[in-house]
Amino acid sequence: MGVLKGKDGIDYRRITSVLIFVLLMLLGYQAMQYKKEKSFNKLTISVHEIDGANDLLNKAQVLKIMRQHLGFDPAVSNLDNIDVRALEERLERNLFVKEAIVFIDSKNELNVEVFQRKPIARVKEGRVDYYIAADGKKIPTSKYKTLRVPLISGHVSSLSSKTEKGRENYQHMLDLVLKMEQSEFINALVEQIMIKPNGKLTMIPKIGSERIEFGDYTNCEEKLYKLEKYYEWGKNQDGWDKYAYLNLEYKDQVTLGK
Repeated sequence: MGVLKGKDGIDYRRITSVLIFVLLMLLGYQAMQYKKEKSFNKLTISVHEIDGANDLLNKAQVLKIMRQHLGFDPAVSNLDNIDVRALEERLERNLFVKEAIVFIDSKNELNVEVFQRKPIARVKEGRVDYYIAADGKKIPTSKYKTLRVPLISGHVSSLSSKTEKGRENYQHMLDLVLKMEQSEFINALVEQIMIKPNGKLTMIPKIGSERIEFGDYTNCEEKLYKLEKYYEWGKNQDGWDKYAYLNLEYKDQVTLGK
């Protein structure tokens, strides 16, 4: 098809196309400038609660991390000054944070969602002091807040990540505490787990005077089942807490001692 020209020989179709292209470029540039100059209408920070545990972070602490990363207050910033992915990565470097989601919605509102790690036990002996999270991460403690979780004490150096055996022991301890948490009764019963120099475990309950000799990490699910069944039986017995210790090491039985 030939070129469409007017009586004066001018190609109006080509001129129209050029004008439309220039107009789109101008609109795009104006949109970019508007974005640079446009402030957020609102900043919303949501810190999702931890099921069955106290929060490790609050909104003020999340905002403080954001300010330190950005170098300015995000609440009064422009849209173009925020790299949402970089901000997510910075928040997730905080050991209390399991996942962070940052996005700008259609209303030009900056939304920050933070999902916390769940602490399930505290390891403390001497200078060693940290929480074990449900995903296996080690979480630092805070001088401002103490969480009510089972305490792991004694020969805690056996859980060191510096050796293969230590990493193996740490994984065994994580599996044990996770299994304890699955039982509402056991989770409420056990206050402390002491690691002996030989690697065997002694549990100290919140109720009763017994010491629970748990043995090593083998057959932990079976041992926890025996422990729960014993306490169900013991509650209905006279003087059920007169024993000094319960031994769960032997298969298919609970040994009592004074």
